[in-house]
Amino acid sequence: MMVIIAACNKLAPGSFAGNISEGIIEYKISFPELGNESLTATLMPETMTFAFKANSFASYFEAAGGVFKNRIIADRQEKKVEHQLKVFRKKVKVMMDETDVLQMLAEYPKMTVIETGDVDTIAGYPCNKALLVYDDIEKKHIEVFYTKSINLEKPNWCTQYHDIDGVLMAYEIVEFGIRMRLEAISVKSEKITPEVLKPHDDFTPISKASMDIELAQLVETFEL
Repeated sequence: MMVIIAACNKLAPGSFAGNISEGIIEYKISFPELGNESLTATLMPETMTFAFKANSFASYFEAAGGVFKNRIIADRQEKKVEHQLKVFRKKVKVMMDETDVLQMLAEYPKMTVIETGDVDTIAGYPCNKALLVYDDIEKKHIEVFYTKSINLEKPNWCTQYHDIDGVLMAYEIVEFGIRMRLEAISVKSEKITPEVLKPHDDFTPISKASMDIELAQLVETFEL
């Protein structure tokens, strides 16, 4: 699901309010591999919302005026992940249990996390810098900035970056076959209602292989 490279903001005066255990992180999205004149970029999402509470989180973004919506809900206590995709009126989802997640993680390239000792700030939160070095020496290493000042235990448990013990604050994901850079622009402490972290029922279950096909077709539709 995720390939990561980080970028940092400067500290906003008075913005760091200390550790929080429940709230919302808002990320700005950009597309490093798409030119400003690309129509595809104009159809892509501008922001992503990440809501978290205790052992659960939900990330959400939409694009093309709501034509497609993407939502991932994860529950670490239940060891379940659900990926929901809406394209026009079509609604499909992939449901994964612990075995499915472990199988998915095993398919990602092997890497080693190397802590650098460097610290910077993103959205007012102190961030540690680490390097991710792939076992495949042909792959370029990548930088990761994350914070331990948000109380979300093992936030990356269902991603290939599960060895990183902190909330990722600026990174890149490859979604719909397009590289997207996400950079946290705000962190808000607020109560998250159960509905925010609950999967929607009106989605049709499909296999992960079928979801991959759906995503590939989506890329072809908006690749201009």
